[in-house]
Amino acid sequence: MPTSIIGLFESQDIARKVVSALAKAGFDEKKVETLTKSSVDETSSRLVEAGYEKDKAQHYAKALQTGGVIVVADVEDDKADEALSTMRSFDVLTPDALLERSGGKEQSEETTSAQVIEESLEVGKTKVSTGKRLTTEVSEREVQETVNLHEENVEVERTRADRTLKPGEADKAFKETTVEVTAYTEKPVVSKEAHVVEEVSLNKSSSEREATVSGTVRRQDVVVEDVDQKVKSSKKS
Repeated sequence: MPTSIIGLFESQDIARKVVSALAKAGFDEKKVETLTKSSVDETSSRLVEAGYEKDKAQHYAKALQTGGVIVVADVEDDKADEALSTMRSFDVLTPDALLERSGGKEQSEETTSAQVIEESLEVGKTKVSTGKRLTTEVSEREVQETVNLHEENVEVERTRADRTLKPGEADKAFKETTVEVTAYTEKPVVSKEAHVVEEVSLNKSSSEREATVSGTVRRQDVVVEDVDQKVKSSKKS
């Protein structure tokens, strides 16, 4: 939220330096306005718009009729102190001080006030979503198992012989015959079977806890200082 910082200066030259200093400090020059001698109503309306009370605004507007320049800078709240410090690095005047320097005759009683402002910390609650999500991933790994296999082998054995066949045996011996021996060998066969080895589930529970919240709050105090008044003297010749 923007805040209006107001300063009254003796001359246009000083006001230009103030505007230049604000620009160098990073403030938007387009949001810095200078008010010079114009109608009281016009000037006081602008100051009321900037946050001054009506009586105070009119007092500044009447003082402006004798000379001087008012600088109004619209800045963000967190930059208000910096803008005020920049203005105070120059000679900021009160309306009475401006009247005294310009030789004005206007004298009036003025009641001004300052506010003691203090921020308080308010803590609320808001819901945010958190939780856990279950997803499944498929991976592969090499598995080795040992199995005993039975194996049969057919071996050919030749035995040298020297025997004379009888006439009846010879007739039977000379014919084509086939002798076959079958051997069996086991080979591994792989099959797969799925087993559930673990189940993972999500359960939601609720509880309450105390949380300590800290923050920085601002306070504006009013400091009262005595101001020495300058007295002008004149000599008659």
